[in-house]
Amino acid sequence: MAKILYNLRFLIDFNTMTTILRRALYIGAALTNLFFFQVTQAADRLPAIPLEQYTAEQKQAVTQYEAVRKAPIFGPFEVMLYSPTMMTNAQEVGDYMKAGSAIPRNLAELAILYIAKEWNQDYVWYQHVPLALKAGLAQANVDALGYGQKPTNMNDDEDAVYAFVNEIVRNHQVADQTFDRVKRRFGSKGVVDLTSLTAFYVHLSMQLNVAKFKIPQGAAGIPHRVDATKP
Repeated sequence: MAKILYNLRFLIDFNTMTTILRRALYIGAALTNLFFFQVTQAADRLPAIPLEQYTAEQKQAVTQYEAVRKAPIFGPFEVMLYSPTMMTNAQEVGDYMKAGSAIPRNLAELAILYIAKEWNQDYVWYQHVPLALKAGLAQANVDALGYGQKPTNMNDDEDAVYAFVNEIVRNHQVADQTFDRVKRRFGSKGVVDLTSLTAFYVHLSMQLNVAKFKIPQGAAGIPHRVDATKP
């Protein structure tokens, strides 16, 4: 009987310690996430608006954002909160790009990284490299985009999307052959969605550049970044 009670006490103590350890790890992770979140929100201009200073319109925009995305506002959405209706409209476009677009996620991420490089936008790059790799974009292709080079081992779909985004960004036009490649593969809806994706991430990049938005210290930005603010 004594041995049973001893084992039972040991089990209770072990379970108690396990619970305490799990809670400690959870709190530590939460504090880490809080610190990380605060660091990534740093901006030289248009800094994050303190909660207690929100207008009624800003409170409504943030509440709607958090209800849909189940997460606090971040990055370009903190910048755009200075114009809350704009932020809400941008959020809705972003949500469509994630859930309703005819362009598959890996190809969308390829386009986003191209735009991040083109606009010297470290925060977009920092946020989307992990998403691109998770979606199946090859590391070699990510590296090439970071150095402003056309990836050499793209499949047909990747090459079609790269050509489309490259032409619309560089030339402000898309050649018939390039248009037809995307349309054949993704339909007219895909053409519109890819054009809109390009415009949307140019928009986000512009907002972040104007705000001089920072990535966390020590985080990886674009490998070969040109500082456009220097003469």
